[in-house]
Amino acid sequence: MPRYKNYDENLVLEKAMNVFWEDGYKATSIRMLEKEMGINQFSIYASFKNKKELFIKAIQKYREHTAKNIYKDLLKPDAGLSELKTFLLKAADKKTAKFKYKGCLVVNTAAEIGIKDADINREVIMYYDSIYNMLRNILLNSIAKNEISSNINVEQYANFLLGVMQGISVASKTMNTKQLADFVSVAIAQIE
Repeated sequence: MPRYKNYDENLVLEKAMNVFWEDGYKATSIRMLEKEMGINQFSIYASFKNKKELFIKAIQKYREHTAKNIYKDLLKPDAGLSELKTFLLKAADKKTAKFKYKGCLVVNTAAEIGIKDADINREVIMYYDSIYNMLRNILLNSIAKNEISSNINVEQYANFLLGVMQGISVASKTMNTKQLADFVSVAIAQIE
Protein backbone atom coordinates (compact mmCIF):
# COMPACT_ATOMS: atom_id res chain seq x y z
CA MET A 1 0.00 0.00 0.00
CA PRO A 2 1.42 3.43 -0.91
CA ARG A 3 2.22 5.88 1.87
CA TYR A 4 0.59 9.28 1.84
CA LYS A 5 2.31 12.43 2.98
CA ASN A 6 0.70 13.90 6.04
CA TYR A 7 2.50 17.23 5.61
CA ASP A 8 2.51 20.11 3.18
CA GLU A 9 5.62 19.64 1.05
CA ASN A 10 5.64 23.32 0.09
CA LEU A 11 5.62 24.38 3.75
CA VAL A 12 8.36 21.97 4.84
CA LEU A 13 10.45 23.05 1.85
CA GLU A 14 10.12 26.67 2.94
CA LYS A 15 11.25 25.69 6.43
CA ALA A 16 14.25 23.84 4.96
CA MET A 17 15.08 26.91 2.86
CA ASN A 18 15.21 29.02 6.01
CA VAL A 19 17.50 26.53 7.79
CA PHE A 20 19.93 26.46 4.86
CA TRP A 21 19.71 30.26 4.58
CA GLU A 22 20.55 30.68 8.26
CA ASP A 23 23.26 28.00 8.61
CA GLY A 24 24.57 27.22 5.12
CA TYR A 25 24.66 23.90 3.32
CA LYS A 26 27.57 22.19 5.06
CA ALA A 27 26.64 23.21 8.62
CA THR A 28 23.03 22.09 8.21
CA SER A 29 22.50 18.53 9.42
CA ILE A 30 19.61 16.19 8.73
CA ARG A 31 18.78 16.39 12.44
CA MET A 32 18.48 20.19 12.19
CA LEU A 33 16.25 19.80 9.15
CA GLU A 34 14.07 17.21 10.92
CA LYS A 35 13.56 19.54 13.86
CA GLU A 36 12.75 22.64 11.80
CA MET A 37 10.73 20.92 9.07
CA GLY A 38 8.71 18.94 11.59
CA ILE A 39 9.11 15.68 9.68
CA ASN A 40 11.34 12.67 10.26
CA GLN A 41 14.43 11.61 8.36
CA PHE A 42 12.49 8.91 6.47
CA SER A 43 10.05 11.52 5.16
CA ILE A 44 12.87 13.83 4.16
CA TYR A 45 14.57 11.10 2.16
CA ALA A 46 11.27 9.83 0.72
CA SER A 47 10.33 13.28 -0.54
CA PHE A 48 13.72 14.74 -1.45
CA LYS A 49 16.11 11.75 -1.85
CA ASN A 50 19.01 13.31 0.07
CA LYS A 51 20.29 16.51 1.63
CA LYS A 52 21.74 17.81 -1.64
CA GLU A 53 18.47 17.35 -3.54
CA LEU A 54 16.61 19.06 -0.70
CA PHE A 55 19.09 21.93 -0.86
CA ILE A 56 18.61 22.29 -4.62
CA LYS A 57 14.84 22.37 -4.10
CA ALA A 58 15.37 24.96 -1.34
CA ILE A 59 17.33 27.19 -3.76
CA GLN A 60 14.52 26.86 -6.30
CA LYS A 61 12.05 27.77 -3.56
CA TYR A 62 14.22 30.75 -2.67
CA ARG A 63 14.12 31.93 -6.30
CA GLU A 64 10.30 31.84 -6.13
CA HIS A 65 10.35 33.53 -2.71
CA THR A 66 12.53 36.42 -3.85
CA ALA A 67 10.48 36.98 -7.02
CA LYS A 68 7.25 37.22 -5.00
CA ASN A 69 8.55 39.03 -1.92
CA ILE A 70 11.85 40.75 -2.51
CA TYR A 71 12.01 41.70 -6.20
CA LYS A 72 8.31 42.12 -6.97
CA ASP A 73 8.60 45.88 -7.67
CA LEU A 74 11.72 45.37 -9.78
CA LEU A 75 10.01 42.65 -11.81
CA LYS A 76 7.15 44.89 -12.90
CA PRO A 77 7.24 45.29 -16.68
CA ASP A 78 7.83 49.05 -16.45
CA ALA A 79 10.31 49.09 -13.54
CA GLY A 80 13.05 51.63 -14.03
CA LEU A 81 15.76 53.58 -12.26
CA SER A 82 13.40 54.94 -9.61
CA GLU A 83 12.39 51.44 -8.49
CA LEU A 84 15.99 50.27 -8.55
CA LYS A 85 17.16 53.22 -6.41
CA THR A 86 14.37 52.62 -3.91
CA PHE A 87 15.20 48.92 -3.72
CA LEU A 88 18.95 49.45 -3.26
CA LEU A 89 18.50 52.17 -0.64
CA LYS A 90 16.09 49.95 1.31
CA ALA A 91 18.58 47.09 1.04
CA ALA A 92 21.24 49.38 2.50
CA ASP A 93 19.06 50.41 5.46
CA LYS A 94 19.55 47.83 8.17
CA LYS A 95 16.27 48.84 9.81
CA THR A 96 14.18 48.04 6.73
CA ALA A 97 16.29 45.53 4.79
CA LYS A 98 14.39 42.33 4.13
CA PHE A 99 17.50 40.17 4.24
CA LYS A 100 18.72 41.54 7.59
CA TYR A 101 22.05 39.96 8.47
CA LYS A 102 21.59 36.62 6.73
CA GLY A 103 22.52 38.04 3.36
CA CYS A 104 21.21 36.19 0.31
CA LEU A 105 20.93 32.40 0.32
CA VAL A 106 22.36 32.20 -3.20
CA VAL A 107 25.25 34.59 -2.54
CA ASN A 108 26.02 32.64 0.64
CA THR A 109 25.91 29.39 -1.36
CA ALA A 110 28.18 30.78 -4.08
CA ALA A 111 30.71 31.75 -1.41
CA GLU A 112 30.44 28.43 0.43
CA ILE A 113 30.31 25.99 -2.48
CA GLY A 114 31.29 27.93 -5.60
CA ILE A 115 31.96 25.57 -8.48
CA LYS A 116 32.75 22.55 -6.29
CA ASP A 117 29.35 21.00 -7.02
CA ALA A 118 28.05 21.28 -10.60
CA ASP A 119 24.38 20.70 -9.71
CA ILE A 120 24.30 23.34 -6.99
CA ASN A 121 26.36 25.71 -9.13
CA ARG A 122 23.80 25.32 -11.94
CA GLU A 123 21.06 26.52 -9.56
CA VAL A 124 23.20 29.47 -8.48
CA ILE A 125 23.79 30.44 -12.11
CA MET A 126 20.07 30.14 -12.89
CA TYR A 127 19.30 32.49 -10.00
CA TYR A 128 21.93 35.00 -11.12
CA ASP A 129 20.66 34.79 -14.71
CA SER A 130 17.17 35.70 -13.51
CA ILE A 131 18.53 38.70 -11.57
CA TYR A 132 20.66 39.75 -14.56
CA ASN A 133 17.61 39.63 -16.83
CA MET A 134 15.61 41.67 -14.32
CA LEU A 135 18.37 44.31 -14.15
CA ARG A 136 18.74 44.35 -17.93
CA ASN A 137 15.01 45.03 -18.27
CA ILE A 138 15.25 47.84 -15.69
CA LEU A 139 18.10 49.43 -17.64
CA LEU A 140 16.22 49.17 -20.94
CA ASN A 141 13.16 50.73 -19.31
CA SER A 142 15.35 53.46 -17.83
CA ILE A 143 16.72 54.27 -21.28
CA ALA A 144 13.19 54.35 -22.73
CA LYS A 145 12.10 56.72 -19.93
CA ASN A 146 15.18 58.94 -20.52
CA GLU A 147 16.33 58.28 -16.95
CA ILE A 148 19.78 57.19 -18.15
CA SER A 149 21.85 57.65 -21.28
CA SER A 150 21.07 55.46 -24.26
CA ASN A 151 24.84 55.19 -24.86
CA ILE A 152 25.46 52.79 -21.96
CA ASN A 153 26.32 49.18 -22.59
CA VAL A 154 23.23 47.55 -21.07
CA GLU A 155 24.85 44.12 -20.67
CA GLN A 156 27.91 45.54 -18.89
CA TYR A 157 25.81 47.65 -16.55
CA ALA A 158 23.45 44.77 -15.79
CA ASN A 159 26.49 42.68 -14.83
CA PHE A 160 27.83 45.59 -12.76
CA LEU A 161 24.52 45.93 -10.89
CA LEU A 162 24.39 42.18 -10.34
CA GLY A 163 27.79 42.49 -8.66
CA VAL A 164 26.53 45.43 -6.61
CA MET A 165 23.57 43.40 -5.38
CA GLN A 166 25.89 40.54 -4.45
CA GLY A 167 28.17 42.99 -2.70
CA ILE A 168 25.32 44.50 -0.68
CA SER A 169 24.32 41.02 0.44
CA VAL A 170 27.80 40.33 1.79
CA ALA A 171 28.48 43.85 3.06
CA SER A 172 25.18 43.97 4.98
CA LYS A 173 26.60 41.39 7.37
CA THR A 174 29.30 43.74 8.64
CA MET A 175 28.88 47.32 7.34
CA ASN A 176 26.73 49.87 9.11
CA THR A 177 23.82 51.65 7.42
CA LYS A 178 25.87 54.71 6.44
CA GLN A 179 28.58 52.59 4.83
CA LEU A 180 25.96 50.63 2.91
CA ALA A 181 24.22 53.85 1.82
CA ASP A 182 27.56 55.22 0.56
CA PHE A 183 28.13 51.98 -1.36
CA VAL A 184 24.68 52.24 -2.98
CA SER A 185 25.02 55.98 -3.73
CA VAL A 186 28.30 55.48 -5.56
CA ALA A 187 26.87 52.50 -7.48
CA ILE A 188 23.80 54.47 -8.56
CA ALA A 189 25.98 57.41 -9.61
CA GLN A 190 27.69 55.06 -12.09
CA ILE A 191 24.51 54.65 -14.11
CA GLU A 192 22.84 58.05 -13.79
